[in-house]
Amino acid sequence: MKGVPKYRLALLGRFELSRTDGPVELPNKKLAALLAYLACTAPEPQSREKLATLLWGSHFETLARQNLRQALFRLRRVLGEDALIGDGEEISLAPGVVDCDVARREALIRDGSRASLAAAVDLYKGRFLSDVNISEEAWADWAGAERQRLEGSALDALVRLGEIELAAGHADKALETARRTLAINNLREDAHRLILQALAASGRKAEALKHYQDLVALLERELSTEPDAATKSLVAVLASTQPPSRSSAVGEIAKPALPQPVGERQVRGEATGDSMKVLITDDHALIREALHAVLKQLKHETVIFEASNGRQAMRIVEEHPDLSLVLLDINLPDRDGFSVLGELRERFPTVAVIILSALDDQNQVKRAFSLGALGFIPKTTEREVMLNAIRLVLSGGIYIPSEILDCEERAAARQ
Repeated sequence: MKGVPKYRLALLGRFELSRTDGPVELPNKKLAALLAYLACTAPEPQSREKLATLLWGSHFETLARQNLRQALFRLRRVLGEDALIGDGEEISLAPGVVDCDVARREALIRDGSRASLAAAVDLYKGRFLSDVNISEEAWADWAGAERQRLEGSALDALVRLGEIELAAGHADKALETARRTLAINNLREDAHRLILQALAASGRKAEALKHYQDLVALLERELSTEPDAATKSLVAVLASTQPPSRSSAVGEIAKPALPQPVGERQVRGEATGDSMKVLITDDHALIREALHAVLKQLKHETVIFEASNGRQAMRIVEEHPDLSLVLLDINLPDRDGFSVLGELRERFPTVAVIILSALDDQNQVKRAFSLGALGFIPKTTEREVMLNAIRLVLSGGIYIPSEILDCEERAAARQ
């Protein structure tokens, strides 16, 4: 729209209307409330009757409509004559007049990338319209529902961002994000799970288990309940899993590469000077090729070995006990992958093992972790998620697919 200034409207926290030359003051709270409602419902037109009831419902109808006319007139004087569309029974904000943080944040959340989620959570400055309180029943109902919805959405975005940071190997950022979540609502159990995983990934398992004990006490005190099945499952894994005895930092796990033997391929990452050895054990050549493509994205010089069965895998590990990681298929042609896992953990406890499976069966997951695996990756996992899972394990963490935890939580809810 030509000639109409661009305004920025902040509703997440205190109401703020501004333009390039500074803040814009509105005469009263009801005018702010009217603009906020039109911005939140844009581009859908709103009936005059609904707007009058929303802000002047306790007045006689004639007076309510007169107050609405005056408020719309004042808004046009502030925003421009063409800022509002509709001269009849319906009113809406014209496109391009107001850049509202609520709409911008929801678009960022829909994008779902780490950068977008980080920007979205930064937009949530506090409770929706914290300084705009209108003593009308319709307004209280709408604003209350919006506050609850937007807070829940903010918490969901924070937890999702923390999960992405954790999977990328940034345990400190995941921990910070989880604590930001709990500062808003300390009963969000998914945020507590994120803290448990981040602490464990940082090598602070004792702190993780202490946090779980505190969570048990909190839930009993506040809700007279206990942690859900997903949290209990995670804690069971953390309590039983023994990480490699070497340092959990990637650069310390990695050992200098030996001269490259026949049949071995080398992948160089994005310039670190660190090197490490990884063994891929799977009887399908296409799976091994796909894993090569994933490992190429690690920021380390990586020596990759391949085995198509358990016998070959054990021979390679015997020849190279300084392996950093084994990616191990459960279904091998010569022996059960779980028996290979058990032998690896018994004979080579410093080698991290991630189980690969065509299925995401909960019983398989539990068995894998009980035998000492540090990760479980379904073969249907997207490459970026798979890469982040590998990074997490190499940095000392434990990777459990979120769908497994969600599935267990739903199963418990049905009981």
